[in-house]
Amino acid sequence: MWRWLILLIVLSVGVQFSAAQEELPDILADLSLFWEQVADQPDDFSVACMPLGDSARAVIYNSEPFPLASVSKLLIFIEYARRLDAGLISMGETVNVVDLNRYNLPRTDRGAHDRFMERYPDNVSSISLWDVASEGMIQYSSNAASDYLLDRMAPINWDSLFSLLDIEDTSIPHALTMIPLLMNNHETGLATMADIEDLSREQGENYLDLYMINDDWRQKEIAYREERGRSFPVWDVQSAIMQQHTAVGTVGDFLKIMVAVYDSDGPLPDSIKFIVRTGLRWRESAFIDANYIEFGSKLGFYSGGVLTLVAFGQPLEGEPVISVTFFRNIPQRMYSEMLREDSIGFFAHWLNLTACTQLAEALTS
Repeated sequence: MWRWLILLIVLSVGVQFSAAQEELPDILADLSLFWEQVADQPDDFSVACMPLGDSARAVIYNSEPFPLASVSKLLIFIEYARRLDAGLISMGETVNVVDLNRYNLPRTDRGAHDRFMERYPDNVSSISLWDVASEGMIQYSSNAASDYLLDRMAPINWDSLFSLLDIEDTSIPHALTMIPLLMNNHETGLATMADIEDLSREQGENYLDLYMINDDWRQKEIAYREERGRSFPVWDVQSAIMQQHTAVGTVGDFLKIMVAVYDSDGPLPDSIKFIVRTGLRWRESAFIDANYIEFGSKLGFYSGGVLTLVAFGQPLEGEPVISVTFFRNIPQRMYSEMLREDSIGFFAHWLNLTACTQLAEALTS
């Protein structure tokens, strides 16, 4: 077992940074919005950071399970990589675009699937499964892509993968398109707080099955969502559904997953590590090129105040770092501001470029 430094601390309202931060890129000079949210709701924040290969220097704050949102797609991608490596799926396999697009529920993924498909000509009839997984699911975070891949690989022995990764406090991934259908659909209308106890993940998956196989139900649902104000229930209801009826996990578990992907001594074979790192790797970024040998990450966010990120960074100067950052129940206005400023992304860069050394001080100051 790794020797984690578990921080059982109480956060104060203000966070002061040491003079060492002045040496960081100017873009990281102000993380005040991030720390404001942490200080306001410390119980709704969780973080883990570790210089790669040095578990004695790992820092973990808050080991409770948090909603994962699209960070759960990393587990789907690792399973896909295992099957590629075993020859159970071919790198040359293609996907019928009509079949893929059938998984897309309009106005529910902030346009991620549409942006992914804009890479292709309008008349394209098939694309590679590798593109669906690595670009659509990981880079663009299309929910249609991840839901398609889950069905393509079914049945999945998640127990085998979770045992290999040594994770115990994380839910198995599920179809993400079931979330907006559980929150609201043309049959049930907008969920309310009184509905929360009676809702279930199975209900959401049943609605998704109807959307996929029943053309009449599907067309009614699409038409319903085209009406203004018909997409999501009030913010607190979304928060409750995300916490109680979607996949959750701990930062400690996801730190283990990042070790498996990036540490040379991790449990995944090198061939699978290479596939997963290729999917997570950032390309064509001036900031990354100026500061890193390699940077890889997977972002997750969902209305209701869920914001999650796993990241790896090998700075041009310094040691490689892995980190996991989870938020839940972020107020609506703050959530929008944090997304707009990419607060969680710049926090990951701060962790990377300081090798986690300032995190404990920032949390306790």
